[in-house]
Amino acid sequence: MVDPIIIMTIKGREKLAKASMGTITLPAITQIGFGTGGHSAGTGEPTQPDPAATVVPGEILKKNIESYAFPIATTASILGILEQTEGNGNSISAYGLYDSAGDLIVLMHTEPTPKTADTRLERTITNAF
Repeated sequence: MVDPIIIMTIKGREKLAKASMGTITLPAITQIGFGTGGHSAGTGEPTQPDPAATVVPGEILKKNIESYAFPIATTASILGILEQTEGNGNSISAYGLYDSAGDLIVLMHTEPTPKTADTRLERTITNAF
């Protein structure tokens, strides 16, 4: 299994920079997007995410995050879930975290996971600062 590739988008970095100087308040991460465009069709390996992306590649569904935790003080682990009735017939390989303003902040590409009515897909994105 190949490790996922996780990046912070340009918009996410811009918001962090402005928040660090007090010119904006950082909006909370509230949603996770699930998509099909995070892997190479030929090899199935994750592709390099585009930092300029504004939506999850091949996004099929966006949902509220399920939960979050702080395993260490500088890391947030955010959980998203596709239930048995959601996203069926797709191979999910792209995931993104959206803030409450609707901006894509973090993007993760993985090997594809086939989604069927028999599967409940849980995905945690670990965002280290």
